[in-house]
Amino acid sequence: MRIYDNYIIILTSLLLGATIIFALVNETRLDLCFSVYLIVCLVVNGLYIYLNPKAKKGLNKVNYLLFSVFTLIVASNIAEMLWRINPLEIAWEIIHTRLP
Repeated sequence: MRIYDNYIIILTSLLLGATIIFALVNETRLDLCFSVYLIVCLVVNGLYIYLNPKAKKGLNKVNYLLFSVFTLIVASNIAEMLWRINPLEIAWEIIHTRLP
């Protein structure tokens, strides 16, 4: 089994396990689910970056993308606490109303 196969099996198993736990405890908060998924992905990606230097470039791009989405969620939660508005919900409503 190649290292990429092992990476995919471990990552999907951990994400599936987290999803099952969320389902068992009836967790519906998207920000919490994404944060847990982010932590799992960053840990697994961090381990595999050092095991295979060729994968470092691609996995770093994935890490940057995940971290930027996490930063967006945190900024949205801060805006909701300060101004009682949720920019992500407003953006979703705008997108939802404009789609045919």
